[in-house]
Amino acid sequence: MIRSSSKLVTVGLAAALFIGTAEQSRAQGATTPGKFLLQVPTAQSGAGLADLFRGSPGTGSSSPMAFGAAMGDVFIGSTWQNETRGAKVAPNTFTANGTDNASISIGFGLGDAVNGIGLTTVVTGLSPFRPGAGKTNTVSLQAFRNINETTVIAVGVENAIVGGGSSGSESFYGVVSKVFQSPWEGAPWLKAVTGSVGVGGGRFRQINDANSDKSTANVFSSLAVLVHDQLSLLADYTGQDLNLGFSVVPFRNYGFAITPMIADVTQTATGTARLVVGVGMGIHF
Repeated sequence: MIRSSSKLVTVGLAAALFIGTAEQSRAQGATTPGKFLLQVPTAQSGAGLADLFRGSPGTGSSSPMAFGAAMGDVFIGSTWQNETRGAKVAPNTFTANGTDNASISIGFGLGDAVNGIGLTTVVTGLSPFRPGAGKTNTVSLQAFRNINETTVIAVGVENAIVGGGSSGSESFYGVVSKVFQSPWEGAPWLKAVTGSVGVGGGRFRQINDANSDKSTANVFSSLAVLVHDQLSLLADYTGQDLNLGFSVVPFRNYGFAITPMIADVTQTATGTARLVVGVGMGIHF
């Protein structure tokens, strides 16, 4: 039987899926989504956040979070951006952004992150508009471990497998994520704050290092503020771009989230900011 998952958080699912289009990844040296899905701790795992996060909005966008999907969890998402990313060719000089495009991702979880290691696998179809659905695909993997009820660590690789002519390469990373539930007594409207910090190569490198193909590593991070049971405010730094937006869950009892973001708001990696919209949901078998 398939049901709307109470074990899954749509936190980060819809928003996180917006990274991967082939044109954008050629400029970044990356193809696949930055983060997958946040598993809500359940009473069986000894955690206490299930009620808070059931059907909650996203907590991340284009950089990875440590939270992953558990055994029996399946999720799907799609993203669209109004323009694909241009390339920085010199200081304050960029190529023009491309046309609109999208990506579609399907993922599932394996293992046990409470007593051992969990594994999240994501298959992404890039650029279904151009060159066409099914012609450019990638597989990304992330292993994660629950440290306690609110803290998770993970290591992963985006683009572990690339097929269909994509020029993206692997992006290895490590990341830690933590949820702070009701962090300030004087602000009852502030439900939770979720933060992630990590280090990675590939698409997480500084833009000049990526353009010159230097084998370096760089810091990325994200912050989400849950201001309502169905609304969160998001900030995400990928190591190159600063992205700002929000995530909303239209229907409280369903794990479906819509996440609009403005990508590269500082215009440090491209000449203009871009609109990216993600949608996604999770189910549990």
